[in-house]
This record gives sequence, C-alpha cells and structure tokens, in this order.
Amino acid sequence: MCQVDNILYLWYQIASIFNKPKKGEVMPCNIGYKSIARVQIPAPQPQTFKAKADAPKIDADLLAKLGSEDEEFSEWLTELNTEPLLKEALKRALSKLSIKGIELSVNDKGELEAKGSYVDAKEKKNLSETFSRVSERWQFEILGIVAELLDYEVKITQNGDEFILEAEEEGKSHPCDYIKITKKDGDATVVFEHFKSRKALEVETAKFLSLAQKLGVKIVIRESTTSEGDPFPGENRHTHDHHHHHGHSHNHKH
Repeated sequence: MCQVDNILYLWYQIASIFNKPKKGEVMPCNIGYKSIARVQIPAPQPQTFKAKADAPKIDADLLAKLGSEDEEFSEWLTELNTEPLLKEALKRALSKLSIKGIELSVNDKGELEAKGSYVDAKEKKNLSETFSRVSERWQFEILGIVAELLDYEVKITQNGDEFILEAEEEGKSHPCDYIKITKKDGDATVVFEHFKSRKALEVETAKFLSLAQKLGVKIVIRESTTSEGDPFPGENRHTHDHHHHHGHSHNHKH
C-alpha cells in the first residue's frame, strides 16, 4: 500500500470513529433506490351539494271544472306569471330562517334550487336538512300568497315542525270566509269555513287548490267532509239541532 493509500485509509478510520452512531441513534440508510419529490398535500376538497324541489303541473280536470264555474278566473290563472310570486315566497321564507352555507334560488321552471359545499357526510346532512327547512317554509309562504291573491288576510305561524296558516276574507267582518291549513310530520289538514253556500264553498276550494298547483304546491285531498252550520245573521233557513266545531276562535279581531 503506497503512502497516499495509507493516508486515505487512516483518514477513513478517523472519520469512522467520529461518525460512529451514538447509543440509540439511527444512522441514515442509503441502501437501494431513493427519490425525492416536492409535493402538496391538499385539504379535503368541498363537494357540491345540489337539490331541487319540482313544481307539479296544474290538474287538467280541476282547471276544466273552474272554467265551467268561473271562466274569467280560469283564463287569468292560465296566463298567470308565477315566477315573481315564487321568488317573493322564497324571500319571505328566508327572512324567517337563519341559513348558512347554502345558496337558494327559484329557476325559470318554478323550481326551488339549492347549492352548497361540504367536506364530509355530516356537513352534507346539514345542508340537506337546511334545504328541507327552507322548502317547507317556502311551501307555506306560497300558500299564503295563494290566499292573498284570493283576497284574504293571511297569518302564518310556525311552532317547531308544525306550520299553521290562517286566512280570512280581507276587509270583512265576522263571520267571513275562512281558511286554515295545519301541517305537522307530513300530516296536513285544510279547513274552509263560513261560506254562505255549498256551491260557494266548492268554487272557492277549487280556486285555492288550482292556484296552489299553479304555484307548485299540489294539495291532494284524501278524504273530505262537508257540514252545514248555523245560518248567517238575518238569513232565513230551516234550523235544526247539530254540533258545529270551528277550526278557530270567534274571539279574534277583524
């Protein structure tokens, strides 16, 4: 071994002593192939939440019945532009609710649309529940507008998941035409009350149902009963004993 080789060997031995790993220390391993790359670890990307509430078409038979009873109303209903009314209903609904993280609008088909973003299943569920809450309130605000178009004064109240709509003929003293809609847990009741004749009751019911359908709320009547109450003041009608249960108190103000 030449002198240069001896110097290099000695230097290697000295370096080995000073670079010897301490107890418990792991030396870097350089065996095999190795690659180094610059990477980015992104945060969970939000996914898009979309929902839509479809608007049903008006029932042809109901519209035909209305045409035979009130042709002028039927023609007005057919030509009615519902878009501004639906947007107004949404505006009223949103003013009553605290909504975050979701964008709601009414499209040109009269459907309620919702868009939002979420990063996990919990946030997606929250968005879905929010859409349901807005959709239910929007539906009742639409029914309120329906009643207003038929010249009723409207009051909507919400107690938890129970919605109540009360509507009375505008500018009339009691007794006057009265509508009450109650909905809770998927069950709903519609009461039309204080109409002067069975015919007037049937026509007003048809108008309300058809107008509601026109604005996207289809009310399906499962079963219905009609009863005759006391005569109006000054009305000459055969009286008989009966039980008449009202859907509201007669002590309210007009």
